[in-house]
Amino acid sequence: MRSASGATWSRRFVARADDRAMRVVMIEFERKLVRVEEAAVFAILVLLLVTLSLQVASRFVFKFPIDWTEELARVGQLWLVFVGAAVGAYRAEHFVVDVFMQRARFPGKQVVLRAVDVVVVGFFLVLAVVSAWHTWYGSVQQLTALRASVAWGYAALPVGCALIAFHFAMAWIRPIAPYAPGEAGE
Repeated sequence: MRSASGATWSRRFVARADDRAMRVVMIEFERKLVRVEEAAVFAILVLLLVTLSLQVASRFVFKFPIDWTEELARVGQLWLVFVGAAVGAYRAEHFVVDVFMQRARFPGKQVVLRAVDVVVVGFFLVLAVVSAWHTWYGSVQQLTALRASVAWGYAALPVGCALIAFHFAMAWIRPIAPYAPGEAGE
């Protein structure tokens, strides 16, 4: 016969095991997502290289500039910036002002770091929602040379901001190393 405390203990153990399993699944999902993001950044860089080389060659060698290359490069650059920023958020490669964290001596540094993550996630979620609305609102406009909706370029903002928010939120469940002065920004 099982006691009530034994049943409670087993439920807690199962809940912790489920939490650990979910963390592993989420961390693996994030790793796969980052691989897709990195592949997209590489593909966009190749696209920009080809497009801008074609633009320079058509303008200066053939004396006949191709109009659509400039617009495609602009749209590609938007995607490159925002998807690249998401990869940077995952790798924690963004510029961090850590003068305060280097000089301050208090036991709650990890709490402050998590609070900053909460603010950052909130900011990027709000930015994603607002930019999604602007993307939808501006979708009636067209790129002149490409004859495509402006939304193809504008969509980089909500997608990139949502990815950045996701990576910062994942930092809450990803293992985090204790803060060491001089790590960030170097």
